[in-house]
Amino acid sequence: LRIAEPEYSVHMIKENEAHRAEVHAREIGRRLRALRGVGLFAAFSEEELKALADRLVYAPFARGDAITRQGMVAHWLYILVEGEAEVWIEQAGTRRLLTTLPAGSVFGEMGMFTGEPRRATVTAKSEVECYRLDKTGFEDIIRSRPAIAEDMAAILTERNMQLANAQEALGAE
Repeated sequence: LRIAEPEYSVHMIKENEAHRAEVHAREIGRRLRALRGVGLFAAFSEEELKALADRLVYAPFARGDAITRQGMVAHWLYILVEGEAEVWIEQAGTRRLLTTLPAGSVFGEMGMFTGEPRRATVTAKSEVECYRLDKTGFEDIIRSRPAIAEDMAAILTERNMQLANAQEALGAE
C-alpha cells in the first residue's frame, strides 16, 4: 500500500494600493453607466455624476426579497439598475400589486422628501441590482441642483395618485 500524500492548492492574490484603486475605478465606472441610464439624472454634468456615484452603495436582491417595507422609516433612495421590482400596497390585510418598476427607475423618494414612513412595499420581481443613496447624499443633491426637486415632485405627485387610487380600490373591496 502506498501512503497518501497531502495535496495543497494555493491561490494567491496580489492586493496592494494599485489593485484597490483599479477595483474602485472599475466600480465607479459601473455606477456612472448605471446613473446615465436613469432619466432623473440625465441633466447632471460629468462632475455631478461622479460625486453622486461616489456616494452610492451597491445593494443586490434575490427574486422575492423585500427591498423596502410599508410602514418602515425611509433611510435610502434606491436606483434600480438591473432587473424588475414590484410595488405592493397593503390595507386591512389585503395586498394589491400597484405597479412594476423597470431598470432605470428610482424609488423611495417619497419618504426621503417627506420623512414619512414607507407607503408601499417594494419586492424584487427578478434578480435585482440597486444602488442606494443615503438621506445626507440625497439632501446634498437637492441643494446643489434644485431643478431635480421639481422632477422628483412630479414623480411624487404621480405616485401619490397611484397610491390613493389603490387605497380607494382596496377600501371598496
